[in-house]
Formats: sequence, C-alpha cells, structure tokens
Amino acid sequence: MRIAVLSDVHGNLPALEASLDAIRREGVDAYACTGDLVGYGPFPNECVEVVAELAPAWVVAGNHDLIALGRLSGDRCIRLARESLDWTRKVLTEEARAHLSALPLRADAAHGVVLAHGSLEDPEEYTTKPDQATRQLDRLAGEGLAAPILLLGHTHRAWAWSRDTGILKPTATGTLALTDGAGVILNPGAVGQSRERHVHARFLVLDLERREARFFAIPYDVARCREALLRCGLPPSSYHLPPARVRPLRWAAGRALGLVARVGESK
Repeated sequence: MRIAVLSDVHGNLPALEASLDAIRREGVDAYACTGDLVGYGPFPNECVEVVAELAPAWVVAGNHDLIALGRLSGDRCIRLARESLDWTRKVLTEEARAHLSALPLRADAAHGVVLAHGSLEDPEEYTTKPDQATRQLDRLAGEGLAAPILLLGHTHRAWAWSRDTGILKPTATGTLALTDGAGVILNPGAVGQSRERHVHARFLVLDLERREARFFAIPYDVARCREALLRCGLPPSSYHLPPARVRPLRWAAGRALGLVARVGESK
C-alpha cells in the first residue's frame, strides 16, 4: 500500500494542485493529510473542497483549522497568522466550515499508521526533539502498536525519526528506508507555506510494503498565489516564511535535515 502524505496546505491552491498532480504520476492507493488546510493562503474554501474529494483518505484537523472555527485561540500565533485567520473566518463557506468541523484530532489509518497534527496530545506542539518523539511512540506502544508509523505536521519542516537510530536521512533521491520493528515519526513538510530556503510544495509518499518513504519538493505557480493574496488584501509574501524570518519568531523546528529530493532543481 502506498500512501501520499500531505500537511499544512494553508489555503495555497496552486501548491496543492501541483502536489496532487505529482502524486498522481507516482501512483498511490490512499491519502493522509495531517491538517492545517486553511490559514495564511487565499484559497481556503477551494483547498478544503479538494482535500474533501480525495479518496480514500484520512484527514485530521490542524491548529489553524481549529482557530478558523473558533475552537482554539489564536493567541499563540504570530501576527501574520492571526490576520490571515481573521480573514479566513469571514470567507469560509458553510460547506467548508462543516467539513473542517467534522475532522478528528487523530486518525488511525491502515497497518499501524497513525496521524495527528502537532502531536497526539496537542495540535500546537512542535515535535522536533528526541524526548518528544519518544513520548509519542511510547504512547502508541501503550495502545498495543509495537512499531507504529506516526505522521505529523505543524513544523513545516521535513523530518524523520526512529526510536532505534534517531534522525533518519534519505538517499540523494529523497528515498528513506524505514527501520524494521521500530516506531517511526515522519513529517512531510508543508504543501502550502514553505519555511525552507526554497519555495516549493512538499509531501511524501509512504510505501508500506517496501517499508520506505520518499520525500518530494516541487515547484508550483507562486505568481498565481501572490496575485490572489493581493486581491484578498492579504500580505503577498505569506506563502513563504524563509528561515531567517522564522527563527526570530521561534517558529523554527531545527535545521533543515536534507530529507528532500527537490524536483525540477539541480541537486
């Protein structure tokens, strides 16, 4: 079984469409999305609709989704996030709101795969450290999952961690062999708001039979997103928070770990 793993779409329809086009060329059996369909971007309703039509799919709510619904406070967000969520809240259709409201905070997918947004306990937690990762896998082990694959998002940074070997690094093509018999955490990075040096849409494809994951970073129509942001009265640069801007805001999830094979870019 091959699962396409998406996260942090953030209302960026051009990035989502480019990601799904690439995923279809790869060929997958199912989809998993670890939340934050809205926030920051100018296409919240469209992104919710596109993700809702993916099948079969497991999708959970992210903190931005919950804030847009009024179920979570935006006090912990930076100003850019709060302003975009204020706008998002006003333009969400009843259909989009209903779909977001129905999303769980956790989903148990096939073959020991579990997904959440920030962590199993808290959609606002940035899981970036070994002790955090160990706690997450211990919780799943306590539920009887001996070697789970936990899919998380929220950090906007690609990351892979194994209980046995720590941080996992892929080959030059972005392929990562997963440890047999050990719990693993995978974060695909962000589809819709890059916080890496390069502005790309990021996702991964998880092959359960081959026990491997491949990380992708692909270009998309950034100009289309910027133009839409301007039309909506949103900051035209909110599709990208480069590392130099993220670190002072304490939004960095750590150094880039070289997990991504960039498509359409020299290696």
